[in-house]
Amino acid sequence: MALPNVTGTVIATGYNCICRAGSNASDAEAIAFITSFQANEDFQAQDAVVIGLLGPVSIDPQGYNCTINIASFIPAKKIVDGVTQYEDGGKKAIMDYIPNRAAYMEAGAIPKIAYLDFYNKKESKVIASFEGVLITSDGITVEGSQYVRGNVQMRALSKN
Repeated sequence: MALPNVTGTVIATGYNCICRAGSNASDAEAIAFITSFQANEDFQAQDAVVIGLLGPVSIDPQGYNCTINIASFIPAKKIVDGVTQYEDGGKKAIMDYIPNRAAYMEAGAIPKIAYLDFYNKKESKVIASFEGVLITSDGITVEGSQYVRGNVQMRALSKN
């Protein structure tokens, strides 16, 4: 008997994954070619415990946290007539969304990415999408004879 979810295109593959950003899904543009990403939702709950009962009588929602960690290739960039361009033809890259320290210290100066998704180019399908994304950490990885990779951590208001 064949298992329906083991073969075919039912299972998403990550080798064609790009990260896109915009104000919504219809205007999202590629900003990174992803080597790996991880998105986690944390639902905090509070147990209502009553003396004399073995377990809680209810579990109530207390909070929500959504974190995104990505590793992506960093495209080479050049400046032509005062305009930044990327060698891969893109207009923007994930580095353009990373604030500098001075901007980050001014809490109102950091814009959130309204819409961000991870998109499988081969299948033309969104793997996961997020709203209200803020970059919280940035790093870079350089290894001999490897591509330079950017490591970015983000928080989102919601995962769709």
